[in-house]
Amino acid sequence: MRTKSWLSGVVAAVAFAALLGAPRFAGADPPAPAPAPAPAACGTSDNPCPLQKWMRAALAAGDTDALGKALDHVATLSPDPTWTTWTQFAKQGSTAAAAKDMTGVKASCKSCHDAFKDKYKGQFRARPVS
Repeated sequence: MRTKSWLSGVVAAVAFAALLGAPRFAGADPPAPAPAPAPAACGTSDNPCPLQKWMRAALAAGDTDALGKALDHVATLSPDPTWTTWTQFAKQGSTAAAAKDMTGVKASCKSCHDAFKDKYKGQFRARPVS
């Protein structure tokens, strides 16, 4: 009987130590946690960046009224106050969308991309759209 109580005491101690997160054997370090996987870089067709995804969805809907509202919102999203033409380009796109002028919308998008795409990607690529 004495062997069973000793053995059940050891089992209970090991189980209690495991619940507390303590190493099972004195002097043993707990295993290191697995490193978290690195987040996938955005900007691919499978994983677009937040602004890229949001703008593509607005354009793909084909609803010029909604696109105009989206471009009005884009005008408020300039991440750098010195990028004053960002707002201008977005407003031009919104005006073109209101006129159902998709050529004008695309021209305003191109103007903004030409001026800010590389800068935006370099500094603000993963910035959420609010």
